[in-house]
Amino acid sequence: MSQGDSNPAAIPHAAEDIQGDDRWMSQVKGSAYVLFTKDERPVILTVGDSCLVPLQQREIWRELFSPLHALNFGIGGDTTRHVLWRLKNGELENIKPKVIVVWVGTNNHENTAEEVAGGIEAIVQLINTRQPQAKIIVLVCSLWASSL
Repeated sequence: MSQGDSNPAAIPHAAEDIQGDDRWMSQVKGSAYVLFTKDERPVILTVGDSCLVPLQQREIWRELFSPLHALNFGIGGDTTRHVLWRLKNGELENIKPKVIVVWVGTNNHENTAEEVAGGIEAIVQLINTRQPQAKIIVLVCSLWASSL
């Protein structure tokens, strides 16, 4: 389903610097996303788009996820291509989580449902290769799932 190199949603690509302030790259390279993993031993890692970002402000995160040293690597606006790029460029280094939650696809406006599914499949394959010990949970946007 990932359609190999012909699927644009399954080709890793860094996000464009629309604001001109290198915001996305600083989140990926200079912030907690890569640096924090050197000191933490997370049991749970969440990776994806803006659907994951607000989780850390919720009481359930503080009660259930924080004690497990959970890391939230959600970035608003990310597509499957961006998540693939991040995972290939440092986010899976220095950690061995037991569970990785993937929630992405909401921002893949230029892709078909099949392409988005292929992009998510490419993410899961990459995680399986680099983090074989981890159980993977994929959360799917109901809009895309209903199109498949």
